[in-house]
Amino acid sequence: MTEVLSGGGPDRPPWKPPRWLLVTAVVCVAVAAVVAGLVTVTGGHAGRSAAPRSSPRVSASPTDGSPLTDSALSVARDQTPGLVITGKGATAGRNTLNRHDRTATTGPWTVTVRRSDTGSLGHDGAVVTYPVHKPPAGSPIRFDKAAGSGRDGEFIWPLGDSYARVRGDLPWEQLAKIADATSVVSGRPEVKAPAGFSVVSTGPARPHVVREARYGSQEVGEARELGNGLLFTGVVRCGGVEDRLYAVGARAAGTVHGRPAVVTDAVVGNAILAWEPEPGVVAYVGYSGAALDRGAIEALRRTAERTRLLSARQWQGTRPMTVDQRNDFL
Repeated sequence: MTEVLSGGGPDRPPWKPPRWLLVTAVVCVAVAAVVAGLVTVTGGHAGRSAAPRSSPRVSASPTDGSPLTDSALSVARDQTPGLVITGKGATAGRNTLNRHDRTATTGPWTVTVRRSDTGSLGHDGAVVTYPVHKPPAGSPIRFDKAAGSGRDGEFIWPLGDSYARVRGDLPWEQLAKIADATSVVSGRPEVKAPAGFSVVSTGPARPHVVREARYGSQEVGEARELGNGLLFTGVVRCGGVEDRLYAVGARAAGTVHGRPAVVTDAVVGNAILAWEPEPGVVAYVGYSGAALDRGAIEALRRTAERTRLLSARQWQGTRPMTVDQRNDFL
C-alpha cells in the first residue's frame, strides 16, 4: 500500500500532465541547448550580437596622416598618391583637385629607360613613346634595325603599324641601342634594356589622373621670391612628364627628400621643380608669379622639402574637386 501525502487535503489520484505540456517542455529544452551552443562558439551573450572579427590590414598605407614610405607606395602601384605642403601657413584640403583623363590609357604608351648606375628623373635616360606621328620630311638616319629621322636627343622611326620616338639626354649611339631594342607587343612598346641600362617604368604617355593641391605663395611664406601668386603641388604616374623634361632640357636642381630633382620653366606655370619619390611616380611643386631665377629655385626647393605624400585614400579625405580633361604634357 502506497502512502500518499496530501498536505492535509482529501485523498486524490496522482496528477498526470497533459500531452501538449510535455511537448512544449521538450521544445523549450531543445531551444535552450541551441542558444547555449551559439554563445559558446561566438563568445557573446544571448540577446546580443557577437563582436565581428577584425580582418588583417593588407595595405601599409597609413590612415593617421603620417607620411608615406616608399614601401607603402609600392603596396598599391595602381593608385596615384597626393602631395601636400606641411608647416606654418599650409592648409591641406582647402583647394585640392583631381584632373581625370579618362582616355589616357587609349593613347600613346611609354617606356622609361635609364642608366643603371647614374640614371634619375630627366637625367642619363630616355623615354620611348609609341605610337607617334610620322616625322616631317628630312634626311633619314639609319641604325641597325630602325630607319627614321632625328635631331639632338630625339629619334623617330617606323615601328609596327606606325612610328616610335626615343627621346633623352644620352649620346646618339646609346639612343640607337634603345631604339634597336624596342618592339611592339599588343600595340604597346616593349624595350629589352641594353647592357648598363634598366627599364624603370612603363605606362601611358598621359596620366590618368593628376592630383593637385593649391596654395597662395604668401600664405606659405614664399611670396618674396615667388611673387604673390599661386603655389601648387602635383603628382602623376606617366612617362609623358619625363619625356617633356627631356624635350625642354630641364636642369638639375639639387635634391628633395634625398632624391635628385630637376627644374624647368617650360611645362606648366612659371616653373616646376620635380623629383621622383619612387620609379614611375613624379611629384612636383610649381608656381605662377615672379620670373624663374636662383631665388625662386631655392624657394621651390624649400617648399618641396616641406611636402609629404598622402595615400590615395588619404587624398580623397581632403574632398578634392574632380574635373575631366586631357592631361597632356607632350
